[in-house]
Amino acid sequence: MEIANYSELFGIEPNEIKPAKNTLLIANPVLDEVWFNRSVIYLTSFDKDIMGFVQNKLFPFTLNSVVDTFKSFPDIPLYCGGPVEGDRLFFLHTLGGIISESEYIGNGISIGGDMLSVLSYLSAGNKIDGYIKFFLGYSGWSKEQLKMEVRTQTWGVLQPQGDDFMYAANNEKMWRKYLNQLGEGYASWLRVPPSPIFN
Repeated sequence: MEIANYSELFGIEPNEIKPAKNTLLIANPVLDEVWFNRSVIYLTSFDKDIMGFVQNKLFPFTLNSVVDTFKSFPDIPLYCGGPVEGDRLFFLHTLGGIISESEYIGNGISIGGDMLSVLSYLSAGNKIDGYIKFFLGYSGWSKEQLKMEVRTQTWGVLQPQGDDFMYAANNEKMWRKYLNQLGEGYASWLRVPPSPIFN
């Protein structure tokens, strides 16, 4: 992604939160890339390379319509996690040890795990919304690239207080919810109307 400098465009007063594992990135309202326009991204790793998943970009098709393993289940929402490895399935969950072999991230959220455990959970008729979220692809950066994008105000950074982003919400609603939590310094972002191109 080409790095633009938005730091003088809005006159915001950024908070002091730095991007890290288990934080959210809130997109600058004029970021016009289709993957990231008004996106909320949850960072699941922050090592040499950074991985995260867009939380509010639903595909117009369901998981069970494109992945044979889930064909026998009712409609399961599928999210666009980002532009990297768009043909690979990932999932986040709040089920802890119910899903074996998963990696705990923080804030009650884990990533991945044994697919048989997932299928067993779903076969028992358990709830999906707020418990498991499926993605095709992910969002990735080098550490220096993301630091530069935060410094130039492409993203606001937020430490989530809970796992509400695991619940389904439309793009604009979720973006505004977490933008409000960034604080008064970002108030000018709220005044930017959505681009009709992305509605």
